[in-house]
Amino acid sequence: MDKSKSYRSIQLELQAQCKYVQLETSKAVLLGENCKLKYASDNRLLFSDEYGGDVFIFDINGKIYSKFNQKGGLGYTSITSIAYDESKNELFILDRIRKKIYVFSEKGALLRSFKTPEETFIAEIYNFNDSTLLAFDENLIGTNKPTKPYFFISRNSGNIIGYVNITVEKVNATQFIESISKNESLSYSFIHTGIPDNCKFGNNFILSNKSMDTVYVLRQDRSLEPLFTQTPSVHSEHTTAASVGMYTDKYLQICVADYDISTATKALKAGKTWNPPFKLYILDREKGEFYRDSDKGKYTVSKTDTPLNHAYSVIPAIILKEKNKLGKLTGELKTIASNVTINDNPIVEIQILK
Repeated sequence: MDKSKSYRSIQLELQAQCKYVQLETSKAVLLGENCKLKYASDNRLLFSDEYGGDVFIFDINGKIYSKFNQKGGLGYTSITSIAYDESKNELFILDRIRKKIYVFSEKGALLRSFKTPEETFIAEIYNFNDSTLLAFDENLIGTNKPTKPYFFISRNSGNIIGYVNITVEKVNATQFIESISKNESLSYSFIHTGIPDNCKFGNNFILSNKSMDTVYVLRQDRSLEPLFTQTPSVHSEHTTAASVGMYTDKYLQICVADYDISTATKALKAGKTWNPPFKLYILDREKGEFYRDSDKGKYTVSKTDTPLNHAYSVIPAIILKEKNKLGKLTGELKTIASNVTINDNPIVEIQILK
């Protein structure tokens, strides 16, 4: 994929079966603005709040199944990453600050905990199989040493039990400290930019990060397949990096985000907010051809463990009310909007892509 090339724009002609889930709302069940959808299946929807520590599990009809918060004390300091094994009723919560993984039941009972491997700085974990987690190790300040960023760890001990056959020769920094004056410095990071990076669709794990030119799919049998290689390199002077926001039998949706350090630094030193710009592309897997995405991310899933050929959108109630007031809604969504209040929990839109 040549990121400097101007590709023809297309609109995906996907047939989609759409369903809306209105999440239960009560004084005890109220999602904060930082609650994100982290897991979805035919039976469950899981939300977590990285900073507040809340975990909510809803059934597929939107009824609350479980809620807990074990932040503080002997619990986690924050939810850096969360993995859910629905079949075994276990949740794995990574606390990057404490370098620890906590294992809870669906109802919030602490089952066990263990330290992450020494000399690692795990940023994300995924439920790989009955005995194994897939981990992504990210050095925030970067390194010129060859690194294996993906490895498997035991779900019981946290020990490394194998590596994914990917080596990056150089790790791009995602956290920076710039001097402004003798007594003042500026710190910022490129951790959350609105694009998915690593993600999971069914049993397919999409592996992409800011230090790899090639984006891979890792399968359940541990086989590794390159999906595409991007140019210019992520290690070029003006860095852009690609990741996958949608994965179906026929298409990939690709997000290319800007990580230009000099531009970001200049804006932040001037006291301005810098939001990394990104472009969206489509790869037709059958034809092997790339296009610009004229739908502007309609089917993007951001770091949610989802079934294959599914797309999820979380719509705040206040946005739904505003769209209804402007006459932009029809059918079931219009009916839902007429019955919710602006303080209600969001509505989840589920699209089954065909």
